[in-house]
Amino acid sequence: MGVDPAKSKAVSQVVRQHPVMSVAAVSPAIVIFLLLWWLTNPPVAIVVGLVAAGVGYYLLVRQK
Repeated sequence: MGVDPAKSKAVSQVVRQHPVMSVAAVSPAIVIFLLLWWLTNPPVAIVVGLVAAGVGYYLLVRQK
């Protein structure tokens, strides 16, 4: 599976031009990560965060 260069460039341009919008888009994930960190133990939150980052990366770069 390769990375689509056009999609990767478009995503990076949006993040560069609208950083606040990008943070607002991922803020629910940040809140869930912090709640998991606080309510369970840190290793569980780290594993869930890594899995979520991997799934997000896959969804952004997959080719249809």
